[in-house]
Amino acid sequence: MRIAATRITMDFFNNTNASEKRRLLAELCEDLRKQFNVSALEIDEFDDPEKCVIGFAAVIPNNWRESSIPTFSTKVCEYIDTHSFARVTLEESDITAI
Repeated sequence: MRIAATRITMDFFNNTNASEKRRLLAELCEDLRKQFNVSALEIDEFDDPEKCVIGFAAVIPNNWRESSIPTFSTKVCEYIDTHSFARVTLEESDITAI
């Protein structure tokens, strides 16, 4: 079994309302859960209305090919980039074998 974890930093330019940012992030995280069956959550920059940091993680079965794991993370990141309210500026991924 492997765990794929990714941290994504997004810029939400000209936003002045932190509660609006949290609402939009909660909707995005719920969409990720439904679409990809990943666990997603806001993990940093909670009070900055112009910066969003979310993390998502997925448990990957052993029968997946090694090359499929980065592709899965990339698909989730592409979904975020096309469906989110903010621009993705940084992606960091890590894969851990258990």
